[in-house]
Amino acid sequence: MDFTKKEALGSIVPAQHEEKFLIELFGQVASRLKSRYNYTEGEFLSIFNREEKLIPVYIFSGNLSPAEALSKFLKENLGMDYSEIAEAAGRDKKSVWANYKRAAKKMPWKFEIKEGIAIPLSDFRKELSMLENIVAYLKDSKKMKGSEIAKLLNKAPANIWTIYQRASRKNGRKQ
Repeated sequence: MDFTKKEALGSIVPAQHEEKFLIELFGQVASRLKSRYNYTEGEFLSIFNREEKLIPVYIFSGNLSPAEALSKFLKENLGMDYSEIAEAAGRDKKSVWANYKRAAKKMPWKFEIKEGIAIPLSDFRKELSMLENIVAYLKDSKKMKGSEIAKLLNKAPANIWTIYQRASRKNGRKQ
């Protein structure tokens, strides 16, 4: 669908100032996403890079293990095959297959797509467990409190603290 400049900007900006206006608007959107919603540079840029796969955090709050939930979501909702999932998540292809099969038995339906916090798949590191990756991302990138993470993931706050400490040690940070 094509819009004229007049339709797109609603006659707000004269044509000679349109580029400057759009750049300033883009900057304001970027600032708002970063300050209000704790977007990182990578997350903000991933909005424009359609190849970046975003994993909704809510999938990790159910009865599936984090590895099962990730395997199931990537296979069923994003249509990835086992080797693609294994490569992207830094896991073994056989364990991805086993996690998916267990998840499919526990939950035979697809995840419902909902709005909310999402983690870029590229942020999952093989040195950390799935849950350590999730908690570290939410704490470090989203600046969430342990109690908020616990509520979001349906876990005990003490467990979140322990998981974050373990992830921090593995990442070489002292907490």
